Amino acid sequence: MDVRRRFGGEPATGVLSTVAVVVVVVALLFVVRDAAYRATASGAVALPSVVGDAFEVVGELGLVVLAGVAVVLIWRARSQGLEHLSVAVAAAVSVVVAYVLSEVVKGFVREERPCRTLSVRTVASCPAAGDWSWPSNHATIAGALATAVVVMAPVWWRLVVPLTLAIGASRVLTGAHYWHDVVAGLAVGVVVVWFGTWALAPVAHRLLRRSVASGPPAWRRLVGQRYVPRYAATDRPDGDADGDPDADLGDDAGDDADRERPRTD
Repeated sequence: MDVRRRFGGEPATGVLSTVAVVVVVVALLFVVRDAAYRATASGAVALPSVVGDAFEVVGELGLVVLAGVAVVLIWRARSQGLEHLSVAVAAAVSVVVAYVLSEVVKGFVREERPCRTLSVRTVASCPAAGDWSWPSNHATIAGALATAVVVMAPVWWRLVVPLTLAIGASRVLTGAHYWHDVVAGLAVGVVVVWFGTWALAPVAHRLLRRSVASGPPAWRRLVGQRYVPRYAATDRPDGDADGDPDADLGDDAGDDADRERPRTD
């Protein structure tokens, strides 16, 4: 079973291309960071207060929406088989990795918030001292969640891509970040989750398959698997020892847990 087929092969070329583009964009934005920030933050302050409030809501509530969609898709993956569930688990782990990486980089770079270094009125109050700026955690989480959603269910891109961009823009419009903070954060989230899911999905698939085979019925029900995969004993990914493509369905996890499913050889 190829849990990577939705990625279209090795992602290394795409990842390297994305990183190269992001490096160029971040470098250009860094050069004009003060001017770009002043123009954006000042323009946002000049708008009606209700618009400024909307920017803040988008930045916070948008993450909740993305997380909610991701959780629903992960739960739905339980009923779609171990392949889908493996991708969902790998994507969820990768989101956490992206966030942790963002925090580590932020603590290493220690860039001050623009609202602390520049004399500009902002829509939102400036974060506390020591809450560093680069990269944006909001943008990292938004990019990571959006990528996880698209990996699990590509049709959702029409919602999550615009929402993610809006979340990122809101961080500059409210005065919390430079533009290059947001671009870098989005890149970290997207690249880590895309590559991380590609790398971890096969591992998650093997671990889930074995845990379903050896775990109690309650665990099988939790991960949405009614039957024990018969091929687990031989660890064959595409069927049991006889090549049965339907080997994912073995022993019933309900009241008849000890009853073997008839073979179809």
